[in-house]
Amino acid sequence: MSDLRTAAERIIEDFDLDYGNAETSIQDGYLYMTVEAPNHATVSVDVDGTADEERLRRFLATAMDDFDPDEEFDKLWSSDFAELNGFTPSGFIGMLQEDKDFFDRASDALRSISARSGDEETLCEIRWTVADLRAWLNDHEYPDTPANMEAMKAMVSGKDLKDRSIEMGWEAIDAMVDAANLDRADDDAEERADSYDPTDLAAPATINAADDAARTL
Repeated sequence: MSDLRTAAERIIEDFDLDYGNAETSIQDGYLYMTVEAPNHATVSVDVDGTADEERLRRFLATAMDDFDPDEEFDKLWSSDFAELNGFTPSGFIGMLQEDKDFFDRASDALRSISARSGDEETLCEIRWTVADLRAWLNDHEYPDTPANMEAMKAMVSGKDLKDRSIEMGWEAIDAMVDAANLDRADDDAEERADSYDPTDLAAPATINAADDAARTL
């Protein structure tokens, strides 16, 4: 159980999941774990103490996937809450959406971890942040007012930006790959077939099984 808690604490540290309220505890044979996004939204899981780290990562990734900004807003929002924190409805839902995007990225990172180090080796990671939206406004000579920032976040959703970035990534790979540097598994077989001379009794012949069967009929 202590090993599982150590793994949970390592996950929190490695994936920057603590902004003041993350915690782990053990009670009645279960590990309880809470992680936190930059705007202080939290996600909690409880895992049987017999679980391993891989199962913990899977449970946590699923919980972060399930974080719903609208549900969180409905659960927390009230006039007293707004007055206490100085939030507007649009500002608060924007913060929750930012935290949702953060949890989505963390979930993807958790799922990418595999016991196999080969195929899951990370080549590169790209992170888009709210600061990039602000930079876009500045580069295009728009003021980075709160209204413009809210409009940008509404237009540039994290999920859509992620999907488009992946699509462009495949295009980049296509542009970077030189097929002349690659071998095909059947190149040697094709070369042998092209160079086969039926009059050369020393040359190896590859006989199609269907043709061989036809000749025996």
